[in-house]
Amino acid sequence: MRTNEVIEGLRGAGYLATKEIAYAVGGMLVQNIPLLVEGDPGCGKTCLAEAVAKMMHAKLLRVQFYEGLDYQSLIYSFDYERQLLAIEAMRGALDRELAGKSLPEAMEIAAKISFRSRDFLIARPVLQALEAKERCVLLLDEVDKSSEEVEYILLQVLGEYAVTIPEIGTIACPEERRPLIFLTSNRYRELSDATKRRCSYLYIRRKTAEEMKEILMLDGSIPEKAAAWAAQCLERMQNLALKREPSVPEAKAWIRELLSREDPDPEAGLYLLAKTPEDAKKIRASGILRQMPEVGA
Repeated sequence: MRTNEVIEGLRGAGYLATKEIAYAVGGMLVQNIPLLVEGDPGCGKTCLAEAVAKMMHAKLLRVQFYEGLDYQSLIYSFDYERQLLAIEAMRGALDRELAGKSLPEAMEIAAKISFRSRDFLIARPVLQALEAKERCVLLLDEVDKSSEEVEYILLQVLGEYAVTIPEIGTIACPEERRPLIFLTSNRYRELSDATKRRCSYLYIRRKTAEEMKEILMLDGSIPEKAAAWAAQCLERMQNLALKREPSVPEAKAWIRELLSREDPDPEAGLYLLAKTPEDAKKIRASGILRQMPEVGA
C-alpha cells in the first residue's frame, strides 16, 4: 500500500497517522515483519494496532502482558478437566482390559494412552493467531511488563511464526496467513536484542496541539472550537511532569462530558483526566483549565 493509502485507511479507522507511522505500517503490511511500537503512555500505541485491524477488516487478538504471565496463558495449556473426564470415561474399559495382566503388560497398555495430545490442547491467543483460517492482527501489549523468560518464549513466534509443543511438535503458520504482529512497550525495561532483531521499530512521539485537535475531531462529535481548546490544554499538560499523562481516549471522554453539561466545569471534570491526587493537584495549580471559552459550537 502507498503511504497516502495507509494514512487514509487509518483515518477511516479513526486513527490520525503521521507519515512516519504510515510508512512503518505500510512496510509491515508488505514485508510482514513484527512491528515494535514504543512511546509515552497514551500516545496511541495500542490504538494503532486496533486501527490496523479495523482497516484490514481483520480479527484482533490481544495479549495484555504483566508480571507473572506464563507460557500457558500466552501460547497453550492442556485441559485438565477434560483429561479427568476422559479418565473417568475410560476407567471401566481399562479395568476390563487390564484384568489378569502382569504389571509390565499393564504398563505397556497404559503407555499407549496420551492425555497430552492435540485433543486436550487449549490454544491461547498466540497459538490462535498462528492457526487462524484468515490473517489476523496479534497485539502483544506492554511486552516490557513481563519477564525476560516470557519474552524469549516469543522469539520463535516473532522469527518463524511458529511454536514448538514438546508433546505434539512444531506448529507453523502458512506464509499467506501469517498474522500482523504488533508489540508495544512503555520502556518499563529494555527489551532484548534478540527481540529487537526480529522486529521493525516505530517510536510514536508526543502529539502537537494541532494533531490532537484533528484526532479529537475525527469522529465528528466534537466541534472544532472545543477540540482546539482541549488540545491546547493537553499540550500544556505535557510540561507539568505528570505521573501519568492523559491519553487521547481519556481526553475525548473529558471534552464530551463538558459538552454534555449545561454548566461545564473543566476542573471538576478532572476525574476523567487525572488518575492520581498528585496529578490533579498539579493541573489545578497550573491554572490551565480555569479559563474555558464557549466551546459548544
